[in-house]
Amino acid sequence: MENYNGIAISNNDKEFVVAFDNFVNGKMQSATNTGKALATIHRYLQSQAFKVCVAYIRQLAVNYRTGYYDERNETAARRAAMMYDTLMNGDEIYDPEYKELKDKSV
Repeated sequence: MENYNGIAISNNDKEFVVAFDNFVNGKMQSATNTGKALATIHRYLQSQAFKVCVAYIRQLAVNYRTGYYDERNETAARRAAMMYDTLMNGDEIYDPEYKELKDKSV
């Protein structure tokens, strides 16, 4: 495990984060088309990719609830919180830690 921005992360996971960072920072032509193409990968891989997506949305939601965002990513953080809250309110996700954080921030 390696420390990456204060997070214990495997080298493989770090490699993906760096590659994705580089991709969205100048190499991506269309978020819409990239999303469509990702939805065509193998069904099991879609499930795994969705888990990463939900984890990313959760972390942005946590950032929003704790005030860890700035003007450049406020919209993403706020929308992520709305999305994650919707999943929790619909009993799609059980996350008592986030619920406690949300209750404190309201």
